[in-house]
Amino acid sequence: MRVLITGGLGFIGSHLVETFLGAGWEVVVVDRAVSPYFTVPAGVRLVEAELDNRGALGTALRGVDVVFHLAWTGESLASSQDMRTHVELNLLPSLRLFELCEEAGVGRVVFFSSGGTAYGPAETLPIPEEHPRRPISPYGLTKTTVEDFLAMHGSQFGLDYVVVRPSVPYGERQSPRGVQGAVAVFLGKALRGEPIVIWGDGSVVRDYFYVGDLARGCLLAATTPEGRQAFNFGGGNGITMNRLVELVRQVTGRAVEVRYEEGRAFDVPELVLDIERARRVLGWSPAVAIEEGLERTWRWIRSRG
Repeated sequence: MRVLITGGLGFIGSHLVETFLGAGWEVVVVDRAVSPYFTVPAGVRLVEAELDNRGALGTALRGVDVVFHLAWTGESLASSQDMRTHVELNLLPSLRLFELCEEAGVGRVVFFSSGGTAYGPAETLPIPEEHPRRPISPYGLTKTTVEDFLAMHGSQFGLDYVVVRPSVPYGERQSPRGVQGAVAVFLGKALRGEPIVIWGDGSVVRDYFYVGDLARGCLLAATTPEGRQAFNFGGGNGITMNRLVELVRQVTGRAVEVRYEEGRAFDVPELVLDIERARRVLGWSPAVAIEEGLERTWRWIRSRG
């Protein structure tokens, strides 16, 4: 079996690369830049190209059984500030990718959506896949729009697909100097002795889970006979930002200063995903407790200096 991963050099994509290699798959990665955190393993074919490079993509897709589409530019704050660019760089290239997958006879497309922004404010917790999708940022809106176009390709053109909606994955290779990923950012701040910034009063609840568990779930999503549906992946329970700070202090053994800033409009107050469908259909459940996952991530961040 051969898998192509767009964005395969990134935080989540790199863990998918290792997981599929370990399962005996041939792996092709399409990415536009070399990662400072990940060295491409031997045997992986790397295609350095943008998603709008039809020639490079068409060649890379030959003989591919499953495509994982992770490549995405920007996040919620950036998308709110520059909506048109977000659509041009993410939505349109995704639609062209699906067309190329059909032309190449790809068996399945797995699209990485967003459990954190697709649903919007929760009507019920935990949030099941059937929950209405009401994104409150252009980031979430483009993600759900791509979901809908993928479903259309499935119903009208027979393209098999799975949508993955992760909550808040964390772990090794997530940038400790970025603007996304509270776990990595908080641990990075602790390492450098800098204050942690929390938007709001720290009562926002998120469903954190270890990236290795996510990668294992993605392998199952690639091969399940029950396609053409979405799967939530998460830790199964939520913790507040204030509790996360407490855990960071415990793991690092460092006194961490916290600075509270005004809350952001696009941050939903509580996010915990219902993962029962993944348990039932895929036989998947998270295996790494947050304390252990934080320890692993902290060791990696310290090793990077």
